[in-house]
Amino acid sequence: MNLKISYSKEADRFLSKHSDRITGSETDELIIMAVKKILKIEDASIDIKALKGEYRGYFRIRKEKIRIVFNLKRNEVVVAFINAISFRKDIYR
Repeated sequence: MNLKISYSKEADRFLSKHSDRITGSETDELIIMAVKKILKIEDASIDIKALKGEYRGYFRIRKEKIRIVFNLKRNEVVVAFINAISFRKDIYR
């Protein structure tokens, strides 16, 4: 599986401000585990959920109080675009 992970400006900004809570490499590991679970390659123990409503097609990963919202595009290369990373109280606004 070829996987490319890209971040929005807001997600990059959150990671730079809160590097003591979560790092870019931790986020990448979480995304890899989530993609493996979504594509049924491996049954990883990760808290992932498909979002509903206007966010249909997006997934969220929960790590403590932080939420990572991303979507997947599947072609020859699977692209995971991280739309937002934030705390629970702010992410769904």
